[in-house]
Amino acid sequence: MEKLFKLSERGTSVRTELRAGITTFFAMGYIIFVNPAVLSTCGMSSSGVMIATCLSAAVGTIICALYSNQPFAMASGMGLNTFFAFTLCSADLQGYKWQQALAIVFIVGVLFLIITVTPLKDKIVDSIPHNLQYAISTGIGLFIAFIGLLNSGLINLSSGFPALGNLKEPHVLLALFGLIITIVFVLIKLRAPLLMGMIVMIIISLITGLETMPEKIVSLPHDLGDVFLKLDFNGLITGDGLGGILALVALLFSSTMVDMFDTIGFLIGAGAQMDSETALPEGSGRVLISDALGTIIGALMGTSNVTTYSESAAGIAAGGRTGLSAIVTAIGFLLAVFFSPLAALFTQTVAAPSLVIVGMYMVMSINKIDFSHKEELIPVFLTVIMMPFAYSITTGIGFGFISWTICKIFAGKIKELNPMTVIMSVVFVIYFCM
Repeated sequence: MEKLFKLSERGTSVRTELRAGITTFFAMGYIIFVNPAVLSTCGMSSSGVMIATCLSAAVGTIICALYSNQPFAMASGMGLNTFFAFTLCSADLQGYKWQQALAIVFIVGVLFLIITVTPLKDKIVDSIPHNLQYAISTGIGLFIAFIGLLNSGLINLSSGFPALGNLKEPHVLLALFGLIITIVFVLIKLRAPLLMGMIVMIIISLITGLETMPEKIVSLPHDLGDVFLKLDFNGLITGDGLGGILALVALLFSSTMVDMFDTIGFLIGAGAQMDSETALPEGSGRVLISDALGTIIGALMGTSNVTTYSESAAGIAAGGRTGLSAIVTAIGFLLAVFFSPLAALFTQTVAAPSLVIVGMYMVMSINKIDFSHKEELIPVFLTVIMMPFAYSITTGIGFGFISWTICKIFAGKIKELNPMTVIMSVVFVIYFCM
């Protein structure tokens, strides 16, 4: 164990890694039930997608754990699954069948893998200025906290604008209590405060009747065959001639950039959270390769893009520093295939307070930003606010790159621009236009 995961070298222990892995699983376990709910809207088997979600998350996470020795977990990404269901499969937009959409996800995974094993990946990472790196971490913190507040119901969008949720609603009150008790656990320095907060919330939800113990604990998996290896590569070019080819190329390129920058953005934030001395934590290249392989495996199994989960930050906050904690998380997903009724207790409401606290930790990167130059402050500001407001890590990074290039040019500091930064700015302009 010590030789494989280098626990002593990273200042951790088996107990800490176990606790961190369980915390990460609890924080992201909601995807087991949310992903089938999203993908079933385009005609996919809900039970088949659930099994595919668990298995692809487990396999992708294990690959990442053994290959990179980092505490990062993977699963079908929120946002990426809605793009799959409501853009790729929408009759008003791309109009693909879900089998064709799986084929597109597979191709995106292959393109992502090609990028990660070439020098292009390093050039893209090196093109991110230091202030933008810290801004990305700060923005992700706000983004994660915003997700937690939305999942808890403390903030809702029913009026079209963010507003305080209904504090008379039992689940909202549970989330509010969970947030308070988790904050208390943090302040009194209780060991594993995020995990303990979630456990307390589950106990209260059972006592109050908000949740009920399932009638059976074990449920054998079934229906994976409904979505397994159902990719359809025919008819992906929907337009005529060169226009149809270019449209498909643009779709594949933009989808690959979204997948890649979601992961790179999180890794930058995780590096800051883990006090990494470089832009990305050690072994990030292997994490990106694992991420790409996860997307390929997920498409084959029957689910949307598998990506490195921001909720991994909950496990890092609990002390996770090696692949051992990720292995524990993966085991959780494998068990969930058989214990899916019990896994239903770990709802979005239960995970929400932990996400808010994790967001708080990541926002602390703001103290590393140099605010003395306005031509850098403006891109930093846009990067930070666009992530939660646009509900997209990639959008925030895109606004950061574009505004950084524009501000440096008009501030008369064009010589400070990295050529790759300019190229990525152009790429993001094309992405937003498409």
